[in-house]
Amino acid sequence: MGVWEYREHVKDLSCISKDLSRIVIVDNNPFSFLLQPLNGIPCIPFAAGQPHDIQLLEVILPLLKHLSQQKDVRPVLYERFHMPEWFQKHGIPASALTSVG
Repeated sequence: MGVWEYREHVKDLSCISKDLSRIVIVDNNPFSFLLQPLNGIPCIPFAAGQPHDIQLLEVILPLLKHLSQQKDVRPVLYERFHMPEWFQKHGIPASALTSVG
């Protein structure tokens, strides 16, 4: 499957603000943050029929609390998830990605 088959899932955070240092996107589809991979928090899909799904409480909320204390969320998210490398590993050209820093 080519990258462009996922284009309907890509979300552009630059529509929210030019300064992305304090903006994150949480999504179970990593192609959602293809344009800003350093702002993405990947998660497992939520299913309403799973009453014991604790990812939000035990993983996402503590991470968001930690990120709220940072001047720039991107270095923390890069260190935790390495999303640019994930995209490269899956054949997404490096030139399409934002560098850390």
